[in-house]
Amino acid sequence: MGLVLILISSLCFVASSYFGKVVTNTTEMTAIVTSFSRFVLGAIIMLVYMILAKKSFKPTKMRLIFARSIFNCIALILFSWALQYTTITNVNMLHMTYPVFVFLLVPFITKERNKKTTLGYLAIIMLGTYLVSNPSFTSINVGDIIALTSAVVAAAAVIFLKEASKYNEGYLIVFYVMLIGTFLNLPFAFRDLTVFDLHGLIPVILSAILGFLGQVFLTWGYGYVDSATGSMLSTSRIPLAAVIGYIFLSEPLNLRIIIGIILISASLIGISGFVDRKRKKAVLTEEGYL
Repeated sequence: MGLVLILISSLCFVASSYFGKVVTNTTEMTAIVTSFSRFVLGAIIMLVYMILAKKSFKPTKMRLIFARSIFNCIALILFSWALQYTTITNVNMLHMTYPVFVFLLVPFITKERNKKTTLGYLAIIMLGTYLVSNPSFTSINVGDIIALTSAVVAAAAVIFLKEASKYNEGYLIVFYVMLIGTFLNLPFAFRDLTVFDLHGLIPVILSAILGFLGQVFLTWGYGYVDSATGSMLSTSRIPLAAVIGYIFLSEPLNLRIIIGIILISASLIGISGFVDRKRKKAVLTEEGYL
């Protein structure tokens, strides 16, 4: 059940970025208008849910939720902005490297210590990133840089989410993230909203709905699997983005990109601890502990 839900969430997230790319390809608007729409839609849905379910609106340690909201909003703005300049394959793949930066930032934010193997995975991911983005010495794709920056910011958002979750229920965090994100996103989406192109209405709405559903299915799916398995399954966004980009947007998909995707996906699975956990379980089973 959890596997299916997380795979559906990955498909929703990729489809959301696809419609964001459609907006940039068919109108003069930026994809940031889609991130704003996602926050607005999410805030409205969560508000209605909390009122109907008579949930409390009072958070504990609001500063943690506020920090989560700021970093989450900035990460999504950067993710959407990157769609303006590069492929959905590169945007999704580079953004999904955020687990590496979680490990790198954790010692500075929560004082937790990391495993030495993390640096090895980081090196492999950087190699995969180089293969996919294929930078030259004469020019650098600004979209790839923005997408990678979104991963760094998303890592901080994940760390603060973990801390906020110790004191607040999930629905409360999601509500305030969506509410605060709406106001933080507004200045960046204001120009697009004032000259809104109706030709982009449907893809904007679809991007917002799919992005919100992706978050719902991801949260739902994590209720059935452990964090390592969930992280591993979430890497499915990378090949899904490559396939959808190739089929529907005629984006490049060559051997170099495929090798880069494999390197990054394998490293993200390794960082999640999924392989080590499976190996440890197998050893315990052989020794008769399970």
